[in-house]
Amino acid sequence: MNRRTFIHSAGAAGLSLSGGLGLAGAGAGLSPVVRVLEDSPRERLPGELVRLIRTGLSHEDLTTALFLATTRNVQPYPDVGFKYHSVMMLRSVFLTAQHAPPAERWLPAIWAADYLKDTQAQERASSGWQMSRRAPSNNANPDGARRALTAALDKWDRDAADAAVTNYAQSADLTEIFALLFPYGARDLREIGHKAIAVCNAHGLLTLLGGAPLMPVLRSTVAALLNSEGQPDPATHDLTPDRPWRRNRERLHQIPPSWRAGRDDPGARIELRAALYRTSAEEAGGVVVKMLQRGISPDAIWQVMFDTAAELLMHEPGIVPLHAQTTANALHYIYRVCDNEQTQQMTLLQCAAFVAMFREMTRAREADLELQKLEPLPLERRPEERLEEIFSALSAGHRVQAARGSLGYLRDGGDADKLIATARHHLIYGAQEAHDYKFTAAILDNLAQFSDPGWRARFLSAGMAYFKAPRTQPVPLVAETLQLLA
Repeated sequence: MNRRTFIHSAGAAGLSLSGGLGLAGAGAGLSPVVRVLEDSPRERLPGELVRLIRTGLSHEDLTTALFLATTRNVQPYPDVGFKYHSVMMLRSVFLTAQHAPPAERWLPAIWAADYLKDTQAQERASSGWQMSRRAPSNNANPDGARRALTAALDKWDRDAADAAVTNYAQSADLTEIFALLFPYGARDLREIGHKAIAVCNAHGLLTLLGGAPLMPVLRSTVAALLNSEGQPDPATHDLTPDRPWRRNRERLHQIPPSWRAGRDDPGARIELRAALYRTSAEEAGGVVVKMLQRGISPDAIWQVMFDTAAELLMHEPGIVPLHAQTTANALHYIYRVCDNEQTQQMTLLQCAAFVAMFREMTRAREADLELQKLEPLPLERRPEERLEEIFSALSAGHRVQAARGSLGYLRDGGDADKLIATARHHLIYGAQEAHDYKFTAAILDNLAQFSDPGWRARFLSAGMAYFKAPRTQPVPLVAETLQLLA
């Protein structure tokens, strides 16, 4: 059974698994791999996976099995965060591995498998939850299922949405399903952006893996989009997190038909940055609409939002401002892969609102730190020697100094690809939690979307706010895995 056949056979129940902890290769199907991930004791899992790798398991198949195991065993409640990162980080883990040298390529996936065991244990201890079976309705039709899914999402009805996506996915393809889900990923900032990240992760990884939609992934993603735990019903209340979305929907008719064909304007960039520091979340989208009316390019607007998110994190390195960048990345992913114009416009306006919200959370001021005025440190050593010095500054906690050193390195001819490879290397050998992977992948994904060398140098340098510092020894799990793979 190949991976595509296996995906189709997974069905509404998620999987029908058989067999124990056998070490059959990938040619025998992925069921044994999922079983290993779900049932192996945490301390034995690296060894089990290495033996599967040696019998022919591919990296793509391991990632697919991980995606299934995480969504079946970890729910996005009570938070789309915390333990649910075992699901949401997988696209970032896969992208990191794709760009890693052969000697390091398996390390991120085995690290993610270990992370799954930790979160699976948390789930079992707190709720005992595991995804239940749900069969599609025998008389469901595609149009009716689509309408039912839309209605359930609008009503914040989790059980109805679960039933509807189970029915809709029987006939709809990946593009159709996510064209419907994407807007709901941008609907609100509950869970500090994790809804956008969850839908981006699901679509991005399914696309990278080249398979049909996986039912457990879709059901898990829909549940994440409807999480408003501990709050009144958003469908029947006027709640603060939902107001920017409503205001921005009202603004769409104000956007000119030629909105995509804009220009870059340094003065407009300065204005927008200032507005993101001064304007409320409900009004930030209106500022973007005015920029589009003036003929400012959407790309220029996105770059300002990425820069402002980077400033928030450089000013206050921590989990909350980190999500300004990862959320902006997720919204931009939706913007560029979805061909629905209204969805594209809403992600642009909602990103401005979300950046303003993150600014309010961090209480940052526009004068605290401005990325475009960051002064590069002069290059005193050869570029190849300077990289070690730049990352060593992170070990001492001197992150702004490292950013300035990176900017000087790039300005004076340093190789950006070597800097990126070094950042990935330290990530793979030193990652301790999911945000390490999520942040680095988001920065490098954002960087890849724009070609302006001056902007790229500054934005890449801003990654020093949360890139991993070098370690004298890899984290214990990585050290163990390297020995097993040797």
